[in-house]
Formats: sequence, structure tokens, C-alpha cells
Amino acid sequence: MLSMWSKLEHIAWRRIGVSIGLAVGLALLASYALHRISDTPKTLTSIKAESEIVSFAVSNPELAILYGQGFRIAIWPDGSFDGACAEGAFLPGVGSMVTYQRIDKNPLRVTVEGTGDFRRETGETVSFAGELILLADVTCAPDLLSRRLPIWGPGSIGARFAMRSDGPAPVFLSGDLDVFGRTIDVPILDGGGSIYVAIEEMEIPPGSLIETDAAPIEGDKDLALNPEAAMFGFIKVPEDKPGLAVSVSTESLTLTITPPGGRANSSRVDLSLLVQLINDPVFLKLQLFFVLPFLLWPMFMDAINLAYSRQEKMDPDEPPSEPDIQAAPPENKEATA
Repeated sequence: MLSMWSKLEHIAWRRIGVSIGLAVGLALLASYALHRISDTPKTLTSIKAESEIVSFAVSNPELAILYGQGFRIAIWPDGSFDGACAEGAFLPGVGSMVTYQRIDKNPLRVTVEGTGDFRRETGETVSFAGELILLADVTCAPDLLSRRLPIWGPGSIGARFAMRSDGPAPVFLSGDLDVFGRTIDVPILDGGGSIYVAIEEMEIPPGSLIETDAAPIEGDKDLALNPEAAMFGFIKVPEDKPGLAVSVSTESLTLTITPPGGRANSSRVDLSLLVQLINDPVFLKLQLFFVLPFLLWPMFMDAINLAYSRQEKMDPDEPPSEPDIQAAPPENKEATA
């Protein structure tokens, strides 16, 4: 025990402390640099799902046109077109809420809450403000002009699980999502803004609610929609399946999923720094750039030592060094006598 303690006393503790301090300092400096470079991750999320209800706030009316063929106007804001077959196209106004609903295999129902225009086939344009409800009706036309209807704006897919007096509420049936990240922009490296796969086929629980952010744009109170939070895509009305087939993408940074259950909490879909480090090609280049010198340094030092040792062996002309022997001073015989 004493011998072990004596060995520990001879260890260069100061050198060990300095080494640990340098390692911690370098780690903190690298972490700070990574956080400064990473910033807020930019994502692109692709959602493919089956849901009985989809809602969105219109951000571009020209890309959210609803063609009236195959629809009957169930409710018109002032009642003037109630019960008439829709002949023309509907352009919901900016900020109007559009809701597609189809429970089980029942007819499609489209609700527009807000303002908009009804462009009739006669060339007349009728404006409306309030609630407009359209119902798919085969008596107006054998089929819809298109079974693919647009989604263009921030909104939600699915609804909170509930039971109503007139029957079950519309719910999210099934689906999954893929999350793509965008590479960071580093001046010394190319590839900033490129897309890479971060999360593949993440399954969404049935009965969930998917929502995007609809925060107003700063300095623009009229257009209170955030384009980065918008969903872009469409819904399709399948002939032999219940609900609606949803195919959308979004760049929302606050995309949330609320699963059903007694302790349902919203979970934000985001990319952590670890996911970026593992998947971002630019981050991988930076890691390689910093790690390679540490890996090659021992090999470089070994090569230098080997070169010096060979040079000493190959130089035979250097005379051997003589020992420095000092002659003893002569004895003073007269003094001894």
C-alpha cells in the first residue's frame, strides 16, 4: 500500500491537470463554435397521410381555387344560392379558412369561412363573406372536375379526438412523415442550403392532430400569414377508401403533433444538434477537417524522429567524442620536505 502511494506521489499531477484543462477548454470551444455555426435548423417536412379532415388558411387565392363541378351549394352566406348546383369556380380570400371533410366514405364536404369570389360560368363574379358550404352531389355532375383539391397555407391535419351527439367526429386515420434538413452555410465550404435526409418514415399515431404555425408577419397586419409555416400540396378523394388522402410539404419550424390520450402533449418536429452532426454533409466535412490533424500528428512526429535517427547512422565521418579528463596538479615536493 505504501509503495503504491509512493508511486502516486511521483506522478506529475500538474501536467495531468494542465492536460485535462486543455481538453475541457477545447471541448467547450468546439461546442460553442458548433452552436454558432448551426443556428436554427431549416427543415422541409413531407407528410403523406389519410385523414377525415384537413383545414388551412388561404395564403394565395389563385392557388386555392375550388372548381364547382360536382358540388351543390348547401349554404350560401345570404341564402341566395342555397341548394343550387355550383357552376363556376370559387376563389377564397386571403386568410379565409378552408376545411375539407369526409367521414368514412360519405360525400365530400368543403367549408369556406371568410371572404371570397364566386366566378360563375356566365362570366359574372359574385363576392361573398361568411360561411360557404359545398357538398359533393352526383345529381349535379357524375363526378368532380378533379378529385385532387389544393392546400396552400398554414393549417392542420386531423382533429382532437372527440365523440359528438350526431356521430363520431372526423379524425386522423394514419400516416407518416419524412424530415429533410438543409445544410449550414459555411463560407469555406460549398453546399449551403442543400437538402439531406434527417428522419425517414416517422409514423404518426392514429387520432393525432398535426398543426403548423400561423404567426403574423412583422410589419404586415393585412397579410397575417407566415409563408414559412404554410402547407403546400393537395388532398385526393379516393373511391374505395374512407377519408381523404393527404400529400403536403411544409417548412414550418414549429410543426407540432398532438397524439390522442389522457396525457396528450404537443410535440414539435425539430432537428437536434446531434442529428445535424450525424447527417449534415457540411458538418461531416468540418469534423473531418478538425479531426484529421489530430490523427496525423503522431504519424508526422514518428516520421521526423525516424528521419533524424537515419541521418545519425549514415554520418560516419564525425569523430567520436573524447572524455574530458582533467590532469591532476603536480605535487610540490619542496613543500613536503
